[in-house]
Amino acid sequence: MAAGGTSRIGPEDVAAYVARLAAEMVDLARAADLHLLAYLADMTRLEAEQQARLLRRSAVTSGAAQASETRPPGSR
Repeated sequence: MAAGGTSRIGPEDVAAYVARLAAEMVDLARAADLHLLAYLADMTRLEAEQQARLLRRSAVTSGAAQASETRPPGSR
């Protein structure tokens, strides 16, 4: 985190990070022929990617809603 607490790590960032780590774990587990671990890590990767997409989509949707709420009445 940045000094002064100006930067916030959000859930989308965490989900994307977990997806990247899980992808590395999949590669490691496959290289070691640890099939069940590779499968579980891949499931983690898929879930983390899905969560990141959902969070990104909800941020865009809520951002659009906030933008439309800040317009003066009759200005569309």
